[in-house]
Amino acid sequence: MQWRDREGIETAAIAALVPLEGKRVLDVGCGKGRLTSFAAARAASVYAFDPSPENVAAARAALTSEQRERVRFAVHDAEALDLDRERFDLALCGWSL
Repeated sequence: MQWRDREGIETAAIAALVPLEGKRVLDVGCGKGRLTSFAAARAASVYAFDPSPENVAAARAALTSEQRERVRFAVHDAEALDLDRERFDLALCGWSL
């Protein structure tokens, strides 16, 4: 198992740079939901996607029921992103590139 950012430095930096409260967030390559859960605890809505169905299932399972109400998940890669004229205030892309 890999441990990345155990101290939460990345999420602290994001929180210091931009308030997520009330924002519409796009989580590119959500993986197992590390940033998804961070955003879902603060943002108005989150669209999180990953090419791995297993990762998306893990990300969904990591959320509280209240957070799940604000998150929409999908299985696809970034090239297949096709959201009809939907707008986001912020895109998170941690370790996906």
